[in-house]
Amino acid sequence: MFLERYLRVAGPVLALVLAAGCARFEPARVRREQTEAFTSNLTQMATAELARPLSLDDCIRLAMTNNYAARKADLDRELYRIGKNVAFTAFLPNVGASAGYNFYQREMPMQHEKEFGNANLNVGMPIFMPSTWFLYAAARHGYAASGVAAHYVRQGIVLQTTARYFDILVQQDTIAALETQLAAAREQAERVSGLANEGLVARWEGAQAQLQVDMRETELNRARRQLTVLRGELLQMLGLSPMAEIALSGEVGETRAPEGSLEELVLKALEIHPELALADRQVVIQEHRVRQAFTAFLPTISLFSTGTWTGNDLAAHSANWVSGFQGVWTLFDGLANVARYRAAKVERRQTELQRENTFLSVIVGVVAAEAAVRDAAEGVRIRQRAYDVAAAKWADYDAKAREGLIPLSDALDARGVMDLAQVALVRSRYQERTALANLELAMGLTQIPEMATDNESETQP
Repeated sequence: MFLERYLRVAGPVLALVLAAGCARFEPARVRREQTEAFTSNLTQMATAELARPLSLDDCIRLAMTNNYAARKADLDRELYRIGKNVAFTAFLPNVGASAGYNFYQREMPMQHEKEFGNANLNVGMPIFMPSTWFLYAAARHGYAASGVAAHYVRQGIVLQTTARYFDILVQQDTIAALETQLAAAREQAERVSGLANEGLVARWEGAQAQLQVDMRETELNRARRQLTVLRGELLQMLGLSPMAEIALSGEVGETRAPEGSLEELVLKALEIHPELALADRQVVIQEHRVRQAFTAFLPTISLFSTGTWTGNDLAAHSANWVSGFQGVWTLFDGLANVARYRAAKVERRQTELQRENTFLSVIVGVVAAEAAVRDAAEGVRIRQRAYDVAAAKWADYDAKAREGLIPLSDALDARGVMDLAQVALVRSRYQERTALANLELAMGLTQIPEMATDNESETQP
């Protein structure tokens, strides 16, 4: 009878386990299904988000929600929040219950009941356990630090998105300049080829003119391929398929350089920079860990209460309650607690040293970024003057070459120098704006779109 009852219960469970074990992992099928699902999702996102040309603000908005690093930072913060809540449960009572059922197939000696049940209820509550206080304090600061880290990650994403947006605009302008240069080079090559056929110029000068056409065409093709790569990198930053078609409106808004001397900029950065806010949190967390290590020398006291019930008639009482206090004090553990306490103090010193290094890194970062802004502004002016000089020289050489006053090759060389100066000028057009964005990040001033947070005071540095 007992065997029949056992088989009725265990049979379905065993069949379910065997059926679950028969499920096989098919890598090719799983990869195919995941690729199809992910590709379909990317296509839908691209259709919804790329239906119109995007401004810089549009790209930043998309990156804030779709970028991998931003999403991972949010998940990391959620894990810290859960960890903080888990640490808080150390202050709450622990309640455990158990129950059992006993069945005897035959009569047992001195056993009145063949069947009876048992139940237990255990309740424990810590009263004096200092380590839990410091553990929870460290977890709470860790959660706050994760909010600052998520904010700083998004600031970095703003800079990266801005740089890639400007890279595409520069590349588009470079392609337009190369297309103009290629058309002019072809026109000039046709003219020089006609002169060479008539014997008015040397054959190698005609070949030189054709070489400039080939060089401009090669540079144009390379620039177009590079534009495809840059668009793919921007799309990846936006969390979209790098193969999607994207158009930029060219709207970049306005920005203003931070005001003040270099010393004032450095002081401002030291006041608000997220990396320093994170370093401060880490020092506080390590201080709590030192205190937690010290609590190994202190006793712990807890309250407990246990209730038991049984249906066995042989028991003296069917229900029993036991309550009381319990204390634990480690008197000697081979000096391991002393070593852990000393190690915690050394780790705290390491954290303080890391904060000092971060302090210096922020200073040099602001100095370098501010210098880059000045270099970019001066570079634009110099490249503009270089192009103006090269253009005037080519115009003069071209006119003289047409009159036969100078060799045609000199005019062709001047044209090549002017073309290079034009490309350099185009590529430096947004260099100052990118340098300003880098300075803002170095100072911790980068603005990100407004986003809902659990606790604004903890996420802002």
